[in-house]
Amino acid sequence: MATDRDEVFRVERRAAAFAVVAGIALMAVKFVAWRMTGSSAVYSDAVESIVNVVASGFALWAIAQSHRPADRTHPYGHGRFEFVSMSVEGALIGAAGASIVWESLHRMLSGDLELQRIDWGLALIGATAVANGGLGWWLLSLGRRTGSGALQGDGRHLLSDALTSLAAIGALLAVRATGIGWIDPLVAIVMACVLVGLGVRMVRRSLGELVDEQDAGDYETVRAILDGHVQGLAGARAPLIRGWHKLRTRHIGRHHWVEFHIQVDGALDVRSAHEVASAIEHEIEVALGCGDGDAGNATAHVEPWDDAPAVRG
Repeated sequence: MATDRDEVFRVERRAAAFAVVAGIALMAVKFVAWRMTGSSAVYSDAVESIVNVVASGFALWAIAQSHRPADRTHPYGHGRFEFVSMSVEGALIGAAGASIVWESLHRMLSGDLELQRIDWGLALIGATAVANGGLGWWLLSLGRRTGSGALQGDGRHLLSDALTSLAAIGALLAVRATGIGWIDPLVAIVMACVLVGLGVRMVRRSLGELVDEQDAGDYETVRAILDGHVQGLAGARAPLIRGWHKLRTRHIGRHHWVEFHIQVDGALDVRSAHEVASAIEHEIEVALGCGDGDAGNATAHVEPWDDAPAVRG
C-alpha cells in the first residue's frame, strides 16, 4: 500500500525529471540566441543554463537517495544527499560566473562588440525568462511544502536564471537604443558577480547542514514546548517536569532529530517517568512534522530532580 512518503517521493521525482527536460530545451534556445546575436550577456545566460541542466540532474539523483529509509549504516536516514546536491550546484554556479567574466573581458579587450539580430535575441531570451521564472517558482514552492532541499536549491537557481535573462534583455535593449557596444559585456560581468554571490550562499547553507549546524527554528520550537511543561512557570501544563537542559537539534533535509534531558521528581517510578518523557517527545515530534517517526524523532533522557536546582537551557 502506498504511503504519504511514497507519494511525496513520486511528486518530487517527477518534478526533478521535468526540470531536467525543460532545462535542456531552454538551454538549446539560449545558445541559438547567443549564436544569432553574439551577445556576452546572452552567452552568460546560456552558460548558466548548462549549470541548470547538470544541477537538475544531480537534484534528481539526490532526491532518489534522500528518500531511502534509514538503515544500519545510515541510522539517521539519507537526507544529507540533498545538501550535497546543493553544495555541488553552488560550486557550479560559481564556475559559470568565472566563465562569463572570462568571455566578457575577452570581448571587451578584443574590441569585438558588434551585436546582430537583436530583435530575435530579445524574443528568444524573453521566452526563456518566462519559462524559467514559472518553473523556478513551482519547484521552490513544492520543495518548501515537501521539505526537499534539492528542489528548493534547483528552484532558487532557476529563478536566478530568469533574473539573468532579464538582465540580458536589458543589455540588448540598451545596446540597440544607444549603439554603445561595451554595455553588453559590462552587464554580463555584473550578472556573473551576482551568480557567484548566489553560489557562495548556496554552498554556505548546504555546508551548514552537512556539519550539523543547529536549526534555530527547531530549537526555539522545542524550547517553547519544554518551557511549557516546567512546574512553576506561568501556564505550565501536564505532564510537569522540574527542568530541562542539553537541548540539541539537527535538521537533515526533511528529517528532524532532537535530543534533550529532562528533570523529574526523584520519587517517580520508572514507568511514570517514561510516560512523562514519551508524552513530551510525541508533542515535539508532532510540532516538527515528524509525528509518524519516519521523518526524525525526539529522544529524552530522564534525570531525577531530588530538590536540586531546576535547570533550563
